Amino acid sequence: MKIVAIIPIKSKSERVRGKNFRKIKGKPLYRYLLDKLKKCDFDEIYVDTDSKKIAKYCRENKFKYIKRLSKLAKNNANGNDLLNYHQKLIKADCYFQLFVTSPLIKVSSINQCIRIMRKNKNYDSIFTIKKIFSWFWYKKNPVNYNPKILPRSQDATPVIQETTALYGIRAESLKARKCRIGKKPYMFELEDSEVIDLDNEVDFQYLKYYVKKLSHSSK
Repeated sequence: MKIVAIIPIKSKSERVRGKNFRKIKGKPLYRYLLDKLKKCDFDEIYVDTDSKKIAKYCRENKFKYIKRLSKLAKNNANGNDLLNYHQKLIKADCYFQLFVTSPLIKVSSINQCIRIMRKNKNYDSIFTIKKIFSWFWYKKNPVNYNPKILPRSQDATPVIQETTALYGIRAESLKARKCRIGKKPYMFELEDSEVIDLDNEVDFQYLKYYVKKLSHSSK
């Protein structure tokens, strides 16, 4: 069974300028995930980018390089568009998509997701989640509790958040659904420390703090 990873990395970003190249403790963001993937159990790793700097890094580190199509570098292109295009280029049994804006996911979590897709045919796809224990409303209606019966927040029915760190899907399901999540997905829960999606300056400040804390604890 051939399982490949594909990492989309744009050279430009709207909300945080140059975020994929921002340095955290002297190391550009895109390398945090790519360096971890060297230790993962993928058969092949591809990087889809329009950046010459990242393309050079890929060649020097034996990642396979895909030049980003201009139409897929636009802001209206999404993860499904990319994965459907990649399936036409790459022959594999299972496709994983990971993002450098979720740099805290652990190698052990990635490898566990790979093992699930290799060994369990009951699932056609997998994606990472976080369970949030709190009280939620949608518009004017409670989602997961009765306001007349106030449970402790930790006892509330959790709301499941898609973390956007990792997606994996079997080739036949991707071809049929044109979507990175199939009909029978496995929802893989990450630890709180792994869940971050860098989308604004506050997220970057948290990441800097967390990486600094990790470096001190390892001394």
